[in-house]
Amino acid sequence: MPGSADAELYFIVGMMVLILIICGVAVYVFFRQYRKEMREKQRKSTLSQQVNDASSEVAEAAEEESDA
Repeated sequence: MPGSADAELYFIVGMMVLILIICGVAVYVFFRQYRKEMREKQRKSTLSQQVNDASSEVAEAAEEESDA
């Protein structure tokens, strides 16, 4: 078949392009999920820090009250 070499080349190029598209989508989804988890982790860290600050303020107030 005279055009079989060209057909094989087109097939290989098509598969390479398909692989690159799939890899690009996978990287996009991975980084989107990573950023989401980092925002969530930072939010939890901020909330826990605020809770710790508030609990230390309550403890200090209770200590001052018991000293008085």
